[in-house]
Order: sequence, then structure tokens, then C-alpha cells
Amino acid sequence: MPIHVQALSRRGFLAGSAAAVAGLAVGRGAIGAEWDANRFALLSDTHIPSRPEIEARGVNMTRNLQRVVGELLALEQKPAGVILNGDCAYLKGLPEDYANLASCVEPMAGGGLDLHVTMGNHDDRGPLYDALVMQKPDRVVVASKHVSVIESEHANLFLLDTLFEVDVVTGELGQEQLAWLAEELDRRSEKPAILFAHHNPQFTPPEEGTRWSGIQDTAAFFELIAARPQVKAYVYGHTHRWSIGRRDGLYLINLPPVAYLFEDGLPNGWVDAHLRAGGMTLELRAIDPNHPQHGQGVALEWA
Repeated sequence: MPIHVQALSRRGFLAGSAAAVAGLAVGRGAIGAEWDANRFALLSDTHIPSRPEIEARGVNMTRNLQRVVGELLALEQKPAGVILNGDCAYLKGLPEDYANLASCVEPMAGGGLDLHVTMGNHDDRGPLYDALVMQKPDRVVVASKHVSVIESEHANLFLLDTLFEVDVVTGELGQEQLAWLAEELDRRSEKPAILFAHHNPQFTPPEEGTRWSGIQDTAAFFELIAARPQVKAYVYGHTHRWSIGRRDGLYLINLPPVAYLFEDGLPNGWVDAHLRAGGMTLELRAIDPNHPQHGQGVALEWA
């Protein structure tokens, strides 16, 4: 049985909450007029540090996330969920990082926004669970992995865990998680599936003596996907680059970072996703509203 991430904002999610994990199914009449059951806010690479004043590469990461949270709360129709796709913390996933993260996202609870997270290479599950206790599942179904499924009207969203080792760039799904994913995809073959994880696919092995920078079991992962045509897209972060590509009919969606960039001139920010019958529409919401790609919309169509 999969874990369904809880509706955090309806119960409170900071350390000390006694609420139990509950299932989340959206798009079935449970969301009122202020919420769009087919809308999801996609964030990645917030890299929140231990103190709000800390900057990296000329960017104040805390301020950027606070700005995005403010934008989400100001939306006339709020998303059914906010997905933070890994590297929530700055470098080593320290308890102080997650305390600051909890402070940044706390306003979302009062605004009725549900938060879902995946694990990146700069995250650490234990300290994250301590600060955001409602992210901790009541029952682990994949050992040492944080996985979840969000069921919506037009697609099932699978949130996977590619954290291999804290502060090591390499990503890995692992045999147990891949087996779980295959089983759960087969149970939900009637609806399109969108997969989320932090790391990028890496189809070419690294040079001898160097580490994998993406998913080191990419070949096994994409073999699994190829056998299940209901999988329409893979959404990842990690590279701090906004892009959309295709491979063998599968959309590859690389989310921009909320935090800093690795290359000048690229946009940072978040992505506004709208699911619909037969596809999904994405809109880039850049931190800098004057960036030429701010407001860029892309319509994806399922084959």
C-alpha cells in the first residue's frame, strides 16, 4: 500500500503536531471554490540555510522562498498542492536549516496550502521529519525512502526519493523503490502518471574515477517507465535549469531553482502546473518578473 501524503495545511505541520498521516485525493469535490483541484505549484532547490541572512551566489535563499510563498497565498484560486522537489535544505540538511524552512512555509498552513516534499542530495530525512513532523509517514513502505502518491482527477502523481547519501551529488532510486513503483503504477494503469524526484536522469555513465551526478540507476528506471505507457512525464530539479524535453515520448521537465542559479541569465522561480484531460499546461513564474521567460507557458499533450 502506498503512502498518501497528508493534507498538511488542514492539520498543522510544525514540530509538536500530534496529527496522524491521512490520505490525500484531490479533484473529487473536497476542494472548494477557492482551490483549483487540478492546479499544482512546483518548486525545487530552495536550499534554505540555518539563518535567514545567509546568502549563496549572491542570492538570499530564505527571502526567495518567502517571496514564492507570498505569491502562492495571493493566488485567487489556490493550488491543490505545493510540491517541493528536493534540496529543501542548503547543504547538509541540518536541523537548523529545517527550522528555518518550517518558519518560511508556516504561512501556507493558515492559507490552506498542502505541502509535499521529496528528498534531494542536500536533505536529511531525520532532521526534516523532526521539523516538519507531518511529512513523516505513519508506516514506511520502502526502507530508508520517502515516497508518496497524490491521486487527482486527471493524473496520479508519484513522488519518489533519489537521496543516496547526504551531501553527495549522486542520486539513486534503488531496487526496493523501483519494485514498489512498478507495483503501484500497475495498480493505477487506467490514469496518466507523472513521476517526481529530485535528480536528473543520467543516460551516460560518468568517466572512470568520477561520481554519477544524476540517477545512477537511470537505465533500470527508464526500462520500468518504458514498459508502462501511462507514465507521461518525469519532473526533476538538481541542475538548477528550467527546461522541457522529450525522450521516447516521455516529457522530461527540469524545474528551475527557487534559490540560486549555476549559470547567469537563467530564470529561478517556480512552475504553475494545470492538469487537464489529455495533458498538462506549465507556466514559469520567475523570481524576477522582468526576466524574458517569466510567464512562459507550455502546453504538454499526452499521446
